[in-house]
Amino acid sequence: MISIFHKVNEHYETTNDVSLLYTLKRENIIWVDILGWSEEDEHKVEKYFGINIMNNQESLEIEQSARYIEYENHIVCHSDFITKQGFILTPKIVSFTVEQNLLITTRDYAFRSFNETIKKVLASSSKYSSSDIFLNIIDLRIANDADLVEELTVEISKLSKEIITEKHTSKLLILKLNNLREDLMLMMQNGINKKLVLSVIKKTSYLSKKVENELDISVKDIDSVIDFIRFNFDRLDYIDSTLNHLITYEQNNSIKLFTIVSLFFMPPMLIASIYGMNFRFLPELNLEYGYPYALILMFLTVVATFIYFKRKRWL
Repeated sequence: MISIFHKVNEHYETTNDVSLLYTLKRENIIWVDILGWSEEDEHKVEKYFGINIMNNQESLEIEQSARYIEYENHIVCHSDFITKQGFILTPKIVSFTVEQNLLITTRDYAFRSFNETIKKVLASSSKYSSSDIFLNIIDLRIANDADLVEELTVEISKLSKEIITEKHTSKLLILKLNNLREDLMLMMQNGINKKLVLSVIKKTSYLSKKVENELDISVKDIDSVIDFIRFNFDRLDYIDSTLNHLITYEQNNSIKLFTIVSLFFMPPMLIASIYGMNFRFLPELNLEYGYPYALILMFLTVVATFIYFKRKRWL
């Protein structure tokens, strides 16, 4: 679906019929939003405005360094927008074609930031510019990223408590720790990507001083989100270290238990091996109570070993 936002008197209206594009004055169009890629619609928009559009498929096929292309009168770039589908964070590509008085966006997902921006544009006066639309989308996405990082922070706090209360097995805790680390890496990559997009756009010569200042503010907001992500990475490292220490402690306790149990049986085994030797003359073999004597002796050695370990506080 394509949405064309154009000026009518003192406000903006939208049309979804691409065939009406040639009936509109070019200077009255401030935003063309393409939701779901259509080759025919893309060619019509490119031909009408005389610019190149990078659709999402083209963004995936080319290398990272080539995803920011500056032409003579416009710039083409893309950014990953993170969405939460269930419990999984998924990046969705949004492409921006930025001209002095025109913004063209292509996407495959109905983002809330776009829906809110559309409502704001239609409710605003004709003084609303394409730069304002772009900044509004970016600012809403930065706020959304901050919310996602806060949700991850809550999950990290829960994980820390689960380690203390031992609600889950070590394997499950390790898997949850790894998933949180992967999500934070995705958010970090997304924040750096947005900084690159804003840096490239800021270099264009046709931006006003006001827009440049607002871009600087957006970059500082992204830096704040990135710092928050780094803080969560430090927390995960601390939790990982604590979990490893606990696992090592449990393993040492298990080895200690096996060692003590084996030591309990060493004296009885020594006694049994002595009287099990195949010599012709063993004085105790002729005793009437030799068998119970041997059992009592074995039991006493076990008790003596237990008392010794207890005094040494090994038990």
